Amino acid sequence: MHLNQPVDRIIEQIHSLNRDGCIAELRGIQTPRLDFSDEYLDAMTLDQLRHVLMAACLQARRAPGHRRAS
Repeated sequence: MHLNQPVDRIIEQIHSLNRDGCIAELRGIQTPRLDFSDEYLDAMTLDQLRHVLMAACLQARRAPGHRRAS
């Protein structure tokens, strides 16, 4: 997922993801460092996964060195 997009576009993309897509995106986020066990993620609902992914994306956008869209 490209984090340089406007936030509303990121929200649309996250909303379109299925469970496996959300987990794959969570696993791919470098900063902040996330350490969720497979069991923990499996116990979450799709809506919960989407919320956690959105929060992680917003934090990743704030990370030092992240380039913002102009």
